[in-house]
Amino acid sequence: MMQKPILIVDDDSDLCQMLSMVLNREGMKTCIVHDGDAALSWLANRQAAAVLLDVRLPDKSGLDVIRAIKSFHYEVPVIVISAYAGVLDAVGAFKAGAFDYLPKPFENQRLILAVNQALSSYKASVDVERENTKQSVQCEPGESLSELMGPSTEVNVLSRELERVVATDYSVVIQGETGTGKELIARYIHHHSLRAEGPFVAVDCGAISESLMENEFFGHEKGAYTGADRQQCGRFEAANGGTLFLDEIANLSFNAQALLLRALQERIIRRVGGVRDIPINVRVLAASNVDLEQAEREGHFREDLLYRLNDFSLRLPSLRQRRDDILFLAHRFLKECNQELNKSVKGFTPEAEQKLLDFSWPGNVRELRGVIRRAVLNVTREVDVSDIRLRKDDHCLDDEVQVSQHLPIELGQRSLRQMVADYKQRLEAAILRQALNQTGGNKAEAARLLHIDYKTIHTKLKKLGI
Repeated sequence: MMQKPILIVDDDSDLCQMLSMVLNREGMKTCIVHDGDAALSWLANRQAAAVLLDVRLPDKSGLDVIRAIKSFHYEVPVIVISAYAGVLDAVGAFKAGAFDYLPKPFENQRLILAVNQALSSYKASVDVERENTKQSVQCEPGESLSELMGPSTEVNVLSRELERVVATDYSVVIQGETGTGKELIARYIHHHSLRAEGPFVAVDCGAISESLMENEFFGHEKGAYTGADRQQCGRFEAANGGTLFLDEIANLSFNAQALLLRALQERIIRRVGGVRDIPINVRVLAASNVDLEQAEREGHFREDLLYRLNDFSLRLPSLRQRRDDILFLAHRFLKECNQELNKSVKGFTPEAEQKLLDFSWPGNVRELRGVIRRAVLNVTREVDVSDIRLRKDDHCLDDEVQVSQHLPIELGQRSLRQMVADYKQRLEAAILRQALNQTGGNKAEAARLLHIDYKTIHTKLKKLGI
């Protein structure tokens, strides 16, 4: 599991392979396409950390491609490369939104420098976006978990689990789907820990290229490399005396995991270009939206690092698993939006509330917050059902369990009990199939998702012939 790739867009196959080879040697992942439509199609379904783009493509202008990229991936830096170097081309590229402009031919070091600067820019923009749309609910000292997340039984269970670990110095692994509130829980642990007066430093591991990882975590000395015109502390030093939160840790490469493991074990770091060991005192919280134990079994995550991090483990329920919290959170977000927009939207109509309750929320709390923010922006008095803009209807609960076809009901042939039992068996099979689809066929993970044990799910799958 690597960082997001660099997308290379050029109709010269040999040049693409050369660029890819140079960047691969620097620990960067790359993908190659050869025209503008292919680039936009690729970006419509995936995310890139940066784009290397020829300004003259066989099917359309590179400037048009830049504008299109910026319309739906504004934060992704685009580096223009061109054999037709000229002031007008360069000015046009920058006006369209390019991050940098490299006239061909260029030296490998110039390319590497430009890409590293672009990746730093991308990371900075991701951090800003993270702050602007930070966890669906903000965590403040003194607030209970139910005040933050809702009154459901699942939240109460999670609160009791947290009581056992917040006051310790244990490392904690927080796992759950995207948008379930992993950073919120990390901040909650920090605010209720003995390190509450110290810093809380969050690192998005998915936004760091391998070539920049050491610098990001450990900092650098002045003159350590070209452009290092001053000393800079890394995230470990910034978190000294407090908490270091490693978000989406499964995205780190094996080399990055090895460097991280050494720092955690020895409790010392050394800045890039430095000769002095620096002691560190941090509590580490790590989050992942994939099962780290499964990732370790599949060879994507170091076993020794998992053992080092996993003093205590938390698994956050999805929003569809704690439906009692949906309206609580919706009203909380509405209140926040009223304050932000200086509005006085009163609430939701019963039909709007029912629509919120009937949706499956694949994007979890983060998606709910976005839906409420858009609704409040467009209304003045009350949020009605037509103001709730959701994804396609196929995400609703009835469709989610995929029992959309009517069961053949032949009255008089069987008893009510027999017909209900048949429907129940088909419903159970549909739910089990969806759980397996969602977990990539992992029975253990599907069992956890359904709150049953492994033996039970194995027996049911065998009985139903799944």
